[in-house]
Amino acid sequence: MDEIGEQLAARDRYRRRVALQKTPEERMADMAQLQKAMWARLQSSPEGYTHFLRRNYKARAIPIPKSNA
Repeated sequence: MDEIGEQLAARDRYRRRVALQKTPEERMADMAQLQKAMWARLQSSPEGYTHFLRRNYKARAIPIPKSNA
């Protein structure tokens, strides 16, 4: 493994160890904070928000088969 790979592996081990020490409530609080920051970021950019909505609706769209009627 190269030096960068070793550093990344060490970082991942550290993050995993820190995450395992958190309680479920702490992990939920972290997720809520992340979502709040994401929402603020989306609101700060109207073009980005429009792009997000377009991509989100496209991903959730249900294809309607064409009928022979």
